[in-house]
Amino acid sequence: MANKVINVRVLQHDTEDQIRIGVSIPVWDNMLDKVVESVVKDYEKETAWCGGFTKACDRFYKKIALVDSNSLQIVKVIYERKEEKQ
Repeated sequence: MANKVINVRVLQHDTEDQIRIGVSIPVWDNMLDKVVESVVKDYEKETAWCGGFTKACDRFYKKIALVDSNSLQIVKVIYERKEEKQ
């Protein structure tokens, strides 16, 4: 089975329903876990002031995911807030 290159972007959906989509990154489809690790590491640095990635996600984000650059279809979820039951 041959690996293929896909172009992904980081999608960030915050608690205010703002969506931000990063620049396109070419990656081998079998290397997605390494991209996820890199994204988490970057968020960890950026959010160290509030306790790091996990605390920042719980506080500020509904979803962080890798999406296909062309279709914006989710390729891999990095963080997804669990829906609160009402």
